[in-house]
Amino acid sequence: MAGSRFPSSVVELTSELVSAASPNPPGDETAVAAVIARALADRGLPKPVTISRAAHRPNVAVTLDFGPGGRHLCLCGHMDTKPVGDAEWRVDPMRATIDGDRLYGLGSADMKGALAAMIEAAAALVSSGPRAGRLTLLFTADEEDGASYGARFLADGALAEAGVPRPDAVVIGEPGGLDADWDLLHLASRGIARLRLTVTGDQGHSSLAARTGAVNASVEAARLLAAFADRFDPRVPAREGAPHGWEATVNAGLRIGGGVGYGVIPGEVHFDAEVRLLPGMSRADFEADLESFLDAERLANPRLRARAAFDEPPCDWLDGTEVVADHPVAEATRTALAEVLGTAPADSVFPGTTDAAWLQGLAGLPTLPAVGPGLLARCHGADEWVSITAVEQAVRIYREIVMNYCAPAAGSGEASR
Repeated sequence: MAGSRFPSSVVELTSELVSAASPNPPGDETAVAAVIARALADRGLPKPVTISRAAHRPNVAVTLDFGPGGRHLCLCGHMDTKPVGDAEWRVDPMRATIDGDRLYGLGSADMKGALAAMIEAAAALVSSGPRAGRLTLLFTADEEDGASYGARFLADGALAEAGVPRPDAVVIGEPGGLDADWDLLHLASRGIARLRLTVTGDQGHSSLAARTGAVNASVEAARLLAAFADRFDPRVPAREGAPHGWEATVNAGLRIGGGVGYGVIPGEVHFDAEVRLLPGMSRADFEADLESFLDAERLANPRLRARAAFDEPPCDWLDGTEVVADHPVAEATRTALAEVLGTAPADSVFPGTTDAAWLQGLAGLPTLPAVGPGLLARCHGADEWVSITAVEQAVRIYREIVMNYCAPAAGSGEASR
């Protein structure tokens, strides 16, 4: 692949960020934080504050004051990426490769293009920003693996202890495109329930399986996994006029383990599953639905001996979050998208779980979970890419969101910070 267009400043910065490797696990955002610090200095922005539980897991924050009154907006994005894993890339995942309108590289869509756009938008706002309010850029660690060094740590008091003013609302730049860039306005972020279902069998000599009738844990686990995928249907809150994507998603068999090897009937096999939760789903209802499902499977298959357990806290259960459609940050974002794109997208539920789980769920900050360039389907797999056009649009969109949100409406008086 070869580049075919002259890179803009935001594309150059995106490329630098992609080349600053930050796969998580193992987790180390220092190279990305260093690129961000240089970019802020080069653009005449204030020196950032670094907030860390561990030296190699920095979070970076910088605040711009526009003037008295107005609202305080936080533009937020994570610096880490998923690992390359088993994916077979056609390009080097650890460097940016440009081909036409596509910028390839690990983290290009999720979400280093958005980080670059936020920095460029902030730089533009220094000379032509609103006359009131504040903007904080917040770049977090550890979003991809539990947030214990990132948003959960920050939301649990570290941000305030570092002297960063509390924002009125947050916009996260996760890649929000489902079929096309900017095709939906995600007001809600799904939560997640993470489970392990374990099936017990009769470990023994495999040559005697037909004679003894021993229960093969792998076979019964396979049957249960298929049943979980096909028939587990946890209840969801009824919603009149529900936004696009108002459904829970069941994912079975994300990881499977157990057994000894050849010659041994497996005595215990497990599979991990997750359910992407909607705002308002009750853990008590979910657990009751899970037990009802297992009871029905045991009744239908007397050979099944199965139990379910949640993952370790805090990743066992994360509630979904939601911002109401007429909240000022939703209206400011909807207006900005219409101004830049020519039309306002429909309201939606973001399919994934984001740092909104902590910034809104724990800290209580109204948070839009995914207003960023990129298609979610291009993330966490081979040949991740982001549209250069979308990254350049993001600069304008973020600038307009700040202009629309931070300055108080005419005649409304000064909004509280």
